[in-house]
Amino acid sequence: MIIVRQIREDDIDGLLRLAEAAYPGMTTLPPDLATLSKKITVAIASLSKVVTAPGREKYLLVMEDTDTGLLVGTAGIIAQLGEDDQFYSYKINKVTHSSKVLDKKVSVETLNLSNHFEGFAEVATLFLDEPYRRNGNGKLLARSRYLFMAEFRERFPAQVMADLRGYFDKQGRSPFWEAIGKNFFDMDFSAADLFGAVNGNQFIADLMPTQPIYVNLLSEEAQQVIGRPNDQGKAALAMLEKEGFQWRGQIDIFDGAPSVDTFIDQLATVTSSAVGTIVGEAVNCDGKQYIVSGGDVTSFAACISCLDLGNDKNVSLPPETLNALNLSINDAVRYTEL
Repeated sequence: MIIVRQIREDDIDGLLRLAEAAYPGMTTLPPDLATLSKKITVAIASLSKVVTAPGREKYLLVMEDTDTGLLVGTAGIIAQLGEDDQFYSYKINKVTHSSKVLDKKVSVETLNLSNHFEGFAEVATLFLDEPYRRNGNGKLLARSRYLFMAEFRERFPAQVMADLRGYFDKQGRSPFWEAIGKNFFDMDFSAADLFGAVNGNQFIADLMPTQPIYVNLLSEEAQQVIGRPNDQGKAALAMLEKEGFQWRGQIDIFDGAPSVDTFIDQLATVTSSAVGTIVGEAVNCDGKQYIVSGGDVTSFAACISCLDLGNDKNVSLPPETLNALNLSINDAVRYTEL
């Protein structure tokens, strides 16, 4: 069975395998054993904290094929950006210049370095092994994060954002990075991406120009990828937009990808989810599929399942679902239609 659960200490080898498969382009999952070990440590420590307001917590969910024990996906949540390290993006603005002598007015776009997303939560580190990109697994992996945020609402702020992968070619070359970042950091895109993931983003503040960058002075190739996700990320953007995320002119400083945001309480998965109590085992479910989640903050897990709805939000679940999520009669579950 395919489940999403909290990461454990013994998941390090599986997480490294996924990081190597996702590289390059996923800043939050570098194929570095020490960095990944630290991520696991931080995630486990975040779960053990008593939280009444969001802070430095970082959570990491993994998708497991319980038939093989193989980790096949990851989905992370940063409780609040800007706590440990400043979070930078570019805001696309418009500037108008005019000349009375020439009787001419010119409007151009500029990129302004911004900390706009500090204080937001971030959904990140979404990766699914290619053989498992079927049967609703991608929806389960992505949407389980929103069920987690809904269930443990006090751990998160009002708003959430998501950074997508920007466009890069088959050689891993990013036109946006070539036009801007490379001129100040003397690194190729993948090296800078990995350096930021391992060492933090202070180097951006140290070396990146704080003055606005005029878009019309960039190469045509770089201009064309501003706000464009990588071809493989178009499905992820579509899922985010279906949840209610919107692009408001913020882009990633490394590759120019769109950064989207919304309010957690307005997420489609959150508003459509319901909480029920398990009252029995389902014998004959209808054909409708749900994402079902349960457990406390440390044992949170989710899977795709049918269920029988009773009165007063009581639910009955198949025995295999109860076993997979380690749930019992009288336990609470949160569920939403797949």
